[in-house]
Amino acid sequence: MTQQLDASQRQFCEAPEGNIRLLAPAGCGKTLCLLHRCKHIIERDRRRRHKFLIVTFTRAAREEIQGRINSESEFSALRGDRVEVMTLNSWGFRRVKGIAFEPKLITSQASYHYTMLNLLQPVWLNHPSAKRAIEKKRNTTPRALMEVMDTFKSLGFDHQRHTHFDQFAGHLQLLQGQGLTRKLQQQFRELAKLGVLETKVVADGSEVPESEAGEVYESFFQFWQEATADLIARDTFTMEDQKYVAYLDERQKLEERNFLTGATRRHHVLVDEFQDINPLDLALVKAIVERNRATVTIAGDDDQAIFEWRGATPEYILDPGQYFGTTFDTHILGVNYRSPSNIVEHSQRLIARNAHHIPKQIKAADSKRKARIEVKR
Repeated sequence: MTQQLDASQRQFCEAPEGNIRLLAPAGCGKTLCLLHRCKHIIERDRRRRHKFLIVTFTRAAREEIQGRINSESEFSALRGDRVEVMTLNSWGFRRVKGIAFEPKLITSQASYHYTMLNLLQPVWLNHPSAKRAIEKKRNTTPRALMEVMDTFKSLGFDHQRHTHFDQFAGHLQLLQGQGLTRKLQQQFRELAKLGVLETKVVADGSEVPESEAGEVYESFFQFWQEATADLIARDTFTMEDQKYVAYLDERQKLEERNFLTGATRRHHVLVDEFQDINPLDLALVKAIVERNRATVTIAGDDDQAIFEWRGATPEYILDPGQYFGTTFDTHILGVNYRSPSNIVEHSQRLIARNAHHIPKQIKAADSKRKARIEVKR
């Protein structure tokens, strides 16, 4: 049975073609709207065979969207090759399989340990700080160092482009401006704890790197560059490499002006939960959009940005034009279909205290439904 769209949903679904930021608070029907948006574009212009890529960040979200396309008759026009629903990791791994002859994916803690301790031994033996740290604690440091390497990729560091200290320091400054200072400091502290960085004791008794940028560059980043290149040359990839290597390849094809055409081209890219992306995710999404010469719709809610621990920042959804270098029309879904009205009211009062967010007026679909609220101090 076809579900009626409310006014805010309909305005988004029927908006003219172009780049759109859809701000969709919890319970406002974001998934439904993304599918109706695709359907409306197809029905509005039947002369073109519009094709779509919907990017999700979890398998559960991918399966929910694909399940609705497959099972709900109102979305039958989206079946076949019209809409591709993928996580960024699965999109990246498909690209990696096209690049590497026999890609080897390392996923377990044991394989992380083995990769650093054995495969990368010729690299770290030539880098005194990494060598000292690994040989001091062979049981724990190798895996932890691999995890820091992955985090540097997720933060957008580039072993091909950040080849001098000034380029490294420039990227550090960019990340700090994007609200990722805490995530960076966390990695520096981890490197200090592992013994890769020289440390000093500060007022609260904790140890911090002696000279953050310079020390990190000399003691870790140059090792990271060489180790990253070595693993790629061996066709050995971490989960984060699925996106990182795919991005490098997509960027190279863009530099060669090798744009997608015909059956392989996607005219519209829609990104779900955009508030949760990190710098690497952003770079890959941008490259996909540019190579397809596609419109981009970013959907999410800055008030639900809770993934700073994985390097995500709400700055990208707060000001997408700055990071994509283009303009966006903004649509806001205004009706919560999931929560009782008093829960919606309380949450809106709480969220309004955040000065660094986009104001939204959200109401409950059923104004009479109330929840029992207990306040415990």
